[in-house]
Amino acid sequence: MLLPVFAVLAVLYAFPLYWLLATSLKGRSELFQATLSLYPEAPTLQPYVDVLVDRGFLVLLRNSIVVCAATVILALTVGLLITYPITRLEVSPRVRTGVLNWALSLRFLPPIAVVVPYFAVVRTVGLYDQPLALILIYSLFNLPFTIWMLKGFLTEIPREIEEAAFSDGASRWTAFRLILLPLAMPGLLAAGVIVFSFSWSEFLFALILTSTPNAQTFPVGVQGLVTQFEIIWNDMAAAGAIALVLPLVLMVLARRYVIAGLTFGVVREK
Repeated sequence: MLLPVFAVLAVLYAFPLYWLLATSLKGRSELFQATLSLYPEAPTLQPYVDVLVDRGFLVLLRNSIVVCAATVILALTVGLLITYPITRLEVSPRVRTGVLNWALSLRFLPPIAVVVPYFAVVRTVGLYDQPLALILIYSLFNLPFTIWMLKGFLTEIPREIEEAAFSDGASRWTAFRLILLPLAMPGLLAAGVIVFSFSWSEFLFALILTSTPNAQTFPVGVQGLVTQFEIIWNDMAAAGAIALVLPLVLMVLARRYVIAGLTFGVVREK
């Protein structure tokens, strides 16, 4: 009885993605023909060439990859520096609760409420239209999620494992590097994939804090395809398909860890 319902939901969910891909393979003339076609009658990769080469989106794609990868590294590094002491050391519950509440407070306000102050700060320190400004802001906004996710994973690793290493003469740094870090790798992978996906789709700060292709990210370029005189549908669909590929591939490859990360480590494989 539920199978037909799930089949209908699957079709409804998948159809927009199919339509996006089909539109991205249509030529300009086919978009405006009198009869609607559910599939490209003469498939062409020209929209992808137009987007990446002619419109220079290859530079924006590079910017997005660099900014998101740097954000993941910075957010995970700072998240570990904050999470390790409150999960592996003898810290009072009051301090632990205070740190976790502070992390949540970073996300109390929506981005639209702080974009103007951030813009003023970025202009003042000379980081306007620089990828570094996006990296720092993306890391700050993703830090609460990283802290809470890593806290869930690190808490589940028994302290006895590290204590056994200490008994064998290992230093705390050695125990962290050779024992705790490999055990926490699934959590780091899950947090990294999700932080990358969040940063990849961010639009507001990238729009306000950048003005040239030297620092603009891929989502900013996509919105530029909506012009005053027309909407370039096939190029826009091609850009959307390109934007889907990398985070989708990462999610598929790390889906087991991502599911565990979204539940803060409480889901385990049987």
